[in-house]
Amino acid sequence: MNRPLLRYGLIGGLFFVIGLIIYLPASLVTGWVADDSELRFDGVTGTLLSGKAAYVALPAGGVDNVAWDIHPAALLLARITADVSADTDLSGVTATLGYTLLGNTYIRALTGDASIGWLAQMAGYTFVPAAGRVGVSLDALDLDGDMQVRGLVGRVNVSGVRYELMKPAIELGQFQADLSRTDNDALRAALVDSQGPLALTGNVDLTDQSRYTLDVRLRARAGADERLTRLLTQLGQTDEAGWYHITEQGRL
Repeated sequence: MNRPLLRYGLIGGLFFVIGLIIYLPASLVTGWVADDSELRFDGVTGTLLSGKAAYVALPAGGVDNVAWDIHPAALLLARITADVSADTDLSGVTATLGYTLLGNTYIRALTGDASIGWLAQMAGYTFVPAAGRVGVSLDALDLDGDMQVRGLVGRVNVSGVRYELMKPAIELGQFQADLSRTDNDALRAALVDSQGPLALTGNVDLTDQSRYTLDVRLRARAGADERLTRLLTQLGQTDEAGWYHITEQGRL
């Protein structure tokens, strides 16, 4: 057997396979994805490693200008890592996504913002009584093979919030929540700051069985719209410091 010839043949075959992967049309790959999911792609250009879809239809909406760039070096470590971006109704979102040989998924450096209404539509809700701008900065999100969250670090800022069931709308202000995974495996949004007419503090916990626990305090600040003050009286009695308490459990 001619060993050098065999070696060169194997190397040539390897580079041929790599070339097929690098130049595989993105339209072909997205077609395979569409056949096995509810996603639909329009205006697909580029390759598997670097492509773009002008529009991706989701079960409850759609996203414009979805682009991705896969890191080839990560393939040598038996993982897929890609920088992705997409438009929202505001500035858009960017992130680094990854998938490992063990079936784990991770998200790093996710940043972006969108309106409350746009996000509600993506989640399948036809109406929410509030409007505003939601900004997300996600440092890390780790999912296991069953898509259960095993790590979460990030924050959410909601600004320009308005209650729109009254005309004119009632201004509520802006709020910030830190995102984390607790010791009892719940996902927690800890409300750490609020500014504006509505003071709000507390926690919202979500378990992997889609059960939630709401434990928050709220009150109207001095100078708030009188309609907000009257609206809050529907929550019952306040404590000695003037806070209304909401404690609730349920399932999403």
